[in-house]
Formats: sequence, structure tokens, C-alpha cells
Amino acid sequence: MLVGDLAIVLNLLSIAVLAFAISVVLLCISSLTILNRFAHFTFGMRKAILWALVSAPWWIAAGCVGVLWPRLPDIFAATWLDGLAHWHHVDLFSFTSWHAITLFSAAAYITWSIARNVFYRRKQASAMAALLSLSDIKPETTTEQSRYYSLSLSIPTAFTAGLIRPRIYVTTALEQQVNPQQLDIIVKHEMAHVAARDPLFKTVFTALACFYPAGTARSLITQFTLLTEQIADRAATQVYDNLDVAQTLINVARLQRNLNFDNKSPHCDGVASYFGNDQTSVRVHCLINPVLPTSRSAIVLALLLFSCSPLLVASTVDSLHHFIETFITH
Repeated sequence: MLVGDLAIVLNLLSIAVLAFAISVVLLCISSLTILNRFAHFTFGMRKAILWALVSAPWWIAAGCVGVLWPRLPDIFAATWLDGLAHWHHVDLFSFTSWHAITLFSAAAYITWSIARNVFYRRKQASAMAALLSLSDIKPETTTEQSRYYSLSLSIPTAFTAGLIRPRIYVTTALEQQVNPQQLDIIVKHEMAHVAARDPLFKTVFTALACFYPAGTARSLITQFTLLTEQIADRAATQVYDNLDVAQTLINVARLQRNLNFDNKSPHCDGVASYFGNDQTSVRVHCLINPVLPTSRSAIVLALLLFSCSPLLVASTVDSLHHFIETFITH
């Protein structure tokens, strides 16, 4: 058994784990409603919501630790905090308690998740590096002087690869089947991915999403991927007409229709962002019917929800903490 500051830290970490789990459950339920109404939000609002959702369990857990920190009243006196967190034996930590089991189980799970993600990303990066090293790559420019690298490959696709120094690649098969204007639209789209560093942020987003259940994680990653593609589509419309960009999307989708991208494409989730085959119909619809500005009431409601989340979860954690200890000897 530990006594003192270290015991307080370990107890708070176990509560952080509990807060993390509760917030994941609550966010899985609330995300169903939010994601179903996603089409009504602007791109900027969607990006903010997605990053808030995927990172929320972490900062909510940190917020709960701050709220439940036993020495907080010495710094910030508030009588309502005394009713929220009324703990006993917070300075005692037993290695046979449920606090210890919760903490060590979470540590094992986080270690396993990080190792799995690192292995998966390294495998993807190695596959991408092998593909690029074995292919004939030549620097090229479009008729509008947009730069890219021509990749000698029989699959018609274009993508942006590289976490630190992203580059644009267009396969020779695609170059041969599109006209100069369509090629420049494709490269302009990929230039937006480079400017936004989408491969890097997609990797970070995917790593955070893996702590959600598989179904929710898949939905979050799908929405984030779609959003990055729609933002890149919008960047291309700054130079070309929306209908021209939409027609290019449709043409590339037709070329890629019979391809199995899981096995043959150079696309690697997170390592690359590529043109086409990412919910083309939704992207075309968005180009033809642009999203209207998000209402202020929706923005205010979202801000209130996220700002109150740590307090709501902290209250739930404290109640659950005492409920568990009603049945388990600490």
C-alpha cells in the first residue's frame, strides 16, 4: 500500500481512466445524432466537431482530474466543488484495490493500442516506400504549371504521400486518360492536401479514433476522410468551375470503378490522401449544392455541450466511484 502524494496521483489516474471510459460511452451515443446532421454544418464547423469528438475523452479525463484534485479548494475555493467530489482515503492506494486493477488494465490496453498502431503505420509506410522505390518517378508540371511527380503505374489514380514532406503523385495510367484541364484539377486538389498536411493529421486522427469502439471509430475516420476530400475539392473550385471539378471526379471514379483498392492501390489510410473513390456521389452533390453557413444557435449549443462535458462526467465518475465501493472493499 502507498501513502501520500504518489497514492493521490495513482488514485487520480484511475479516476481518469474511469472518466475516459464514461466519456467514450456518452460520446458514442451523442455522435450518432451529431454525425447524422453533419451535412448541415460548414466545413470549418465539421472539422472542429470531429477533432473535438476524437480528442474529447482525453481532455475530459484531464478535466475530471483537475476538478477532483483534492487540493483544488486550496487554490480555487468553490463550495459546489465540495459536493461534487467528497472522497475518503484519497491519499491511500492499495495494489489489490479496484483502482489498481483499473489503472493497470488501462496501462496494458494503451500500450497494446500504441504498439499495434505503430506496427500498422510502419507496415503501411514500408509498403508505400517499396512501391515508390520500385517505380519510375519523374517530376512533371501541368499546363498551368502545377508541379507533381509522374508515377509509372498501370492503376489510374493520384495521391499525396508523406507525413513530413508530402508529395503529389499521379500515375501514368491516369495521365493518359484525362485531358490537360482535368489533370490540373486533380493536381490542384492534391496541392490542397499538401498545404493542409492531410496525411499527417489523418494519421493523428486515426490514432486517436482507435480508442473508440470499432463502429464509432470507423464512422469518425470516414467522416474525417470525406471532409479532407471536400475541402480539397473546394480548393480546386477556386480556380475552376464547380461543375468542371464534379465532372473530373465522376470521370476518375469511372476509371477506378472496377479496381480493388484494398489490394492494388498505392493508397494507405493515413499515409496518403488520394483523388477519387472516397464517397464520390456525396462530394459531387456538395460541389453542385454548396453547404450553407451554420446557424449561430448550433455553434453556441455545441460550445456549451463541450464546455460542460468535464463537469458532467466528473459528477458521473464520483457517483460511480461511490457506487462501486458500496459493493467492493477498497
